[in-house]
Amino acid sequence: MRKALTVTAALVTGAVLLTGCGGSGGDEAAKGGSAASSARAEESPRAEESPRAEESSQPAPAEKGIDGTWRTVNDSPIKTLEITGTEVATTGELACAGTLEGVNTEKPRITLDCAKPDPGRTEGTLKVKSDGSAVSIAWDGPEWGGMIDTLRRN
Repeated sequence: MRKALTVTAALVTGAVLLTGCGGSGGDEAAKGGSAASSARAEESPRAEESPRAEESSQPAPAEKGIDGTWRTVNDSPIKTLEITGTEVATTGELACAGTLEGVNTEKPRITLDCAKPDPGRTEGTLKVKSDGSAVSIAWDGPEWGGMIDTLRRN
């Protein structure tokens, strides 16, 4: 009984310590800071320089646009996807050209025009990760959904 209480107390202590490390500061930072920090930034021009100094010490964020070369991270017949404006091209087993419609919309659509088409990867919706480091393509398929490819910047 004593051993069970000791183990339980250790687990609870560990959980409290881990939870305390996250804090609510991360939530405020993700939302853009608190109202108090916004007010301080408006009052003092120097307050704006502090966040920039912190950002410069961290690695630069990934590009947010979708133009560029993307490499698949899942098992896919597509090795890379090259996007240039409204034109796309894939390499790998499914190497072909295609088009991208709705580039600046919430749900851009890719259409591949392959000499030897893959029925599971002909048309799909592109979704860009918020930090621009990855994209996913939800290929049109049966009612339950089609194939999904995930790609990262090359």
